[in-house]
Amino acid sequence: LVEIAAGEDIYILSDEIYEKLVYDDVKHVSIASLSKEAYDLTLTVNGFSKSYAMTGWRLGYLAAPEAVAKAVDSIQSHSTANPCSFAQRGALAALKGDQQPIADMRDEFDMRRNYMFDRISKIPNVTAVKPQGAFYVLVNISQLGLTSQNFADRLLSKANVAVVPGAAFGDDRTVRLSYATSIDVIKKGLDRFQDFCRTL
Repeated sequence: LVEIAAGEDIYILSDEIYEKLVYDDVKHVSIASLSKEAYDLTLTVNGFSKSYAMTGWRLGYLAAPEAVAKAVDSIQSHSTANPCSFAQRGALAALKGDQQPIADMRDEFDMRRNYMFDRISKIPNVTAVKPQGAFYVLVNISQLGLTSQNFADRLLSKANVAVVPGAAFGDDRTVRLSYATSIDVIKKGLDRFQDFCRTL
């Protein structure tokens, strides 16, 4: 990717919001760290909503070559206001504070991920690949004969379970489930998901 970008003089936009939420032996590697060439071409975006559970605080950041950062600042300053002071103080405290809560949260997500994947693996006519990061599982529902939107609509109306249609991510064969909720809610939701799939 770096070779192609360098050959065509194209910037690389790298969204690294889930960098601290990876599992098993997976290690996050920022593309900007691969070489001087990669560093010079990469615009890295990140934030506090995922790793530090500061969802809704709307605080993120960009690391980019100075000329690009200045251009982004010029545009951004005319489209949004500055982040509120409590969000800035919260982000500073998150960065400077004890990082053990991040590891604890990741371990909890890992337990939920394993549970969700194991349950989905036992449901006939659906498949999934075990995710290596974040807190979502994409479930392949193509054998059930519905588009992802139809599946999501029917699952919501019949079983009161909300999923995101995979068409939103470019794959209409899938739906996205989240394990960013309690294990009790996950168990109840998967019971309903499984029962619904068996009716198709």
